Amino acid sequence: MKIIIVGIGKLGEYLAKSLVKDGNEVTLIDTDFKRVTDIINNEDLNYVSGNALDADVLTTAGIASCDLLISAMNKDEQNVMACLLGKKLGAKHTIARIRDTEYTKSIDILKEELGLSMVINPEKLTAGHIARSLNTPSALESTTFFKGRIQMIALKVKEDDILKGITINSLSKKMDYNCIICAVKREGNTIIPTGSTKLHEGDKIYVTGTPKYINNFLKKTKRIAEKTKKVIISGGSDTAIYLAKNLLDMGIQVKIIELTEERCKFLSTELPDAIIINGDVSDQNVLLEEGIDKCDAFVSLNSIDEENIIYSMFASLQGVPKIITKINHIEMDGIVEKTNLDTVITPHKIATNQIVKYVRAMQNSGTSNCEAVYQFDDEQFEILEFYVKKEFEGLNIKLRDLNLKPDILILAILRGKNIIIPNGNDCIKRKDTVVIIDGENKVKNIEDIVDSHEK
Repeated sequence: MKIIIVGIGKLGEYLAKSLVKDGNEVTLIDTDFKRVTDIINNEDLNYVSGNALDADVLTTAGIASCDLLISAMNKDEQNVMACLLGKKLGAKHTIARIRDTEYTKSIDILKEELGLSMVINPEKLTAGHIARSLNTPSALESTTFFKGRIQMIALKVKEDDILKGITINSLSKKMDYNCIICAVKREGNTIIPTGSTKLHEGDKIYVTGTPKYINNFLKKTKRIAEKTKKVIISGGSDTAIYLAKNLLDMGIQVKIIELTEERCKFLSTELPDAIIINGDVSDQNVLLEEGIDKCDAFVSLNSIDEENIIYSMFASLQGVPKIITKINHIEMDGIVEKTNLDTVITPHKIATNQIVKYVRAMQNSGTSNCEAVYQFDDEQFEILEFYVKKEFEGLNIKLRDLNLKPDILILAILRGKNIIIPNGNDCIKRKDTVVIIDGENKVKNIEDIVDSHEK
């Protein structure tokens, strides 16, 4: 596909790398050449210097034959205008980043009237991601598939853990939990496990199943935590507003600590049911006075990564059960991994997931349709949903006899209204929707999961 990305901030950069890796022809438009020099030198993409609100610049970038225009400039209004202009000049599809909370209620009208294919709001997506994590406090992360009917959680194997030192086969025999341990992250590398894979202390494991079975797994591994009741949020950003609304709807008490008095007044208007504190989080006494040692979760959403890490480390020292840290720079991941901070979120990664999911859905046809794609651990593995439309060589064959390629697992099958967590005796049938995990990020079509050279 021919894709034009306007605005090369963190989202534009990460998105460009992901889309190029996926085999798309990507062109960047930005007014600041120096900011994107490294990307251009290291990635197979094109670059046009200029203002995307100039029709001549869009024309030079190839807008007439563009399949998708993505506008991720700093201002929402500029993104809407760029998409509107791009659509008039020939772009088949357009995606605009719109972040302002005041525009939230108008999104559907904007999409319909301006012909936007999609509106992306990284702050709102991030808030939803955090809320899901807080709803399952025992897990580091929580993601859902099949409209919430399948859940994947991430857990850390600890020193005195029942999971430590046991193989996946042995664990399955020991506990009847009907879930699949689908990925293991160890020392920075992610592996797709087999039955003989032994779990080590410090491993981050990903477990997939229905919410009921996930809850059963948490019970049997002694991980059921108290429900989240009180949350302290550091920083009164737009993400904090979206998150607070989600948490208040869930019946959770929310306290936001914000440095700027003017912003506090705005937060009080937007969030009348939340507690808004005008204070400096860098002052440990403020956190102690506001009861950080008595809260169930601490979420650090300040604009500076280093501050978020430090505040979260202080919360850890106070024994806060659940800590979530926002970082914007991917290169900080290595530093964070060496701390005791387990749940780290990056907004542009979450937004990129949504856009890549949309692009994949546009691309796929033939024997199957890729309805969704989710990337994890800096794209070390993907989870994909496929709708099986036609015959393929793996149809009606027991999974134990199916020649799956290395680093591929079938995680779930939706057949009619029934969810199947598969074992070796199950098979894929026509009209199934199948969830798979791909450890090499090479699967584009359901046909790609089968190794046709091995019989």
